[in-house]
Amino acid sequence: MNTITSSSNPAFKALLAMKKDRSVMLLEGRRLVQDAFDRGMTPKAAAVTPGYEDAHGPVDVPHLILEDRLFARIAETKTPQGILAFFPLPWAPFEKIIEHEKIIILNGLQDPGNVGTIIRTAEAFGFTAVLVTEGTASPFSAKAVRASMGSSLGLDIARIREEDAKRLPHRIISLAPHGSLNLDRKAFSGRTAICFGQEGAGVSETMLSLSHETVSIPMEGKVESLNVSIAAGIVMAYVSGVFDNPHK
Repeated sequence: MNTITSSSNPAFKALLAMKKDRSVMLLEGRRLVQDAFDRGMTPKAAAVTPGYEDAHGPVDVPHLILEDRLFARIAETKTPQGILAFFPLPWAPFEKIIEHEKIIILNGLQDPGNVGTIIRTAEAFGFTAVLVTEGTASPFSAKAVRASMGSSLGLDIARIREEDAKRLPHRIISLAPHGSLNLDRKAFSGRTAICFGQEGAGVSETMLSLSHETVSIPMEGKVESLNVSIAAGIVMAYVSGVFDNPHK
C-alpha cells in the first residue's frame, strides 16, 4: 500500500474532516485502538504511520498509511504512537441502562479528565452503567477515553436530560457537602443510582430534588471538599465492599 504524502490527497482530506464529525470518536495508540477491536468495534476509518506495521505487525482493518507529518495533523496527542482510528460513538439507549443494578450519574461535570477517571473507577469497582446529563463533558472525547484507559468502551453509557432521571426505577443518592447521611452502605442496597455533580457547584437543584437521599464523605481535616473524581472513587469503593475482605 502506498504512503500518502500530500495534504491534497482526497483520502487524507476525508480523514481530516472526520475530526469535526460529532458522531464519531477518535482513538489513538496501539492499546486503545486494539481494545476497541477486541470489544468488537468496527472503525469508520483508520490510519497508521509508515513504520507502524514494521514495528507491530499488520493492522487487520482497512486503513491508510500517512506520512508522519500528515498523521500528526490528525492526531491529538503530543507524541502520536503511529495508529489512530475513528469509531461510531457507542451510546447506549436509556432502556438498557435501567437493566443494571448499580449505576452512576454524572451531572454537569465539565472536565473530561474527571469524567474518564470516574468511568475507569466505576468499572474497577463493579459498576456497569453510566448516565450523563446535559452539560457533562462527552465520555467519548479523546481526553476522556484516555483518562478512562478504555473503560468508556466497556460500560453502557447513555445521555439523559435531568428530568428524565425520574424514570429510573433506582434509588437516587447524590453526593453533597452536607448530606442527610454520612456514608452508610445500607442506603445503597438494592437498585441504586449514585449522582456526582459539577466540580465546583456540585449536584444541580433538579437532581437534588429527584434524589431520595444525599450523602457526604466524613472528613477529619480542614479541607472543605475533594476533587470529584477522588470523592467518587471513595464512594464507589465503599459501596462495592471490596475492602471488607481484602484477602479475598
